[in-house]
Amino acid sequence: MKKLFWLLVFINLGLLAYFNVSHLLPEKPPISSHEIDAHKIQILSSEQIAALPKKTVKTDSPATVSTPTKSTCYEWGVFSDSDLTNAQSAASRLALKHTLKEQSYQQAKRFWVYIPPLRSSTEAQNRVTELKIAGIEDLFVVEEQKWKNAISFGIFADEQLAIELLNTLKRKGVKEVVKSLRTRGNNHSSLLLRDLNDTELAEINKLKPDFPGADLHKTSCN
Repeated sequence: MKKLFWLLVFINLGLLAYFNVSHLLPEKPPISSHEIDAHKIQILSSEQIAALPKKTVKTDSPATVSTPTKSTCYEWGVFSDSDLTNAQSAASRLALKHTLKEQSYQQAKRFWVYIPPLRSSTEAQNRVTELKIAGIEDLFVVEEQKWKNAISFGIFADEQLAIELLNTLKRKGVKEVVKSLRTRGNNHSSLLLRDLNDTELAEINKLKPDFPGADLHKTSCN
């Protein structure tokens, strides 16, 4: 009898739980019809997915390491004593940072490729026009009194480079061109120019006719 009694008790408890399950468990929130609209569901293509805005993850930008800017220096020379004074005045007038650099005779040797002075500036300019028509662009008429109206093609510390230019000009029909050692006298100096910009370089190059024996080239800043 006891077994039957407890069996009936369990059956009644089970039935009670079954019919009251909705009261015992929390109900799921009802889904309103406007939350899901079958007409608005769209399957995206791979191109549309790729075009979707991407979420960017902010990362700390690496610290910028500043590297020191290397100074660019040029050596302008060589000058005789008389030309040196004029060159220093020109550098000061252009507000260029410059220091004097003494050179031995061997260091100061420069080989000049040029046409000797012509009889007048008009003749020199006409000759320059002819040379430019022939495709020779790197040249200028010398204004220095001693060499006035000469036509300069270049100054070289390396004699072999001067010889190569001389031969090239002769092949182009420039018969009167010559090469000679340009540096003369006992004292030879150049100017070390620091931090030149493009405008200042152009101004120095404009002075070539006044200093035909001087070249301008990059060098170390020491």
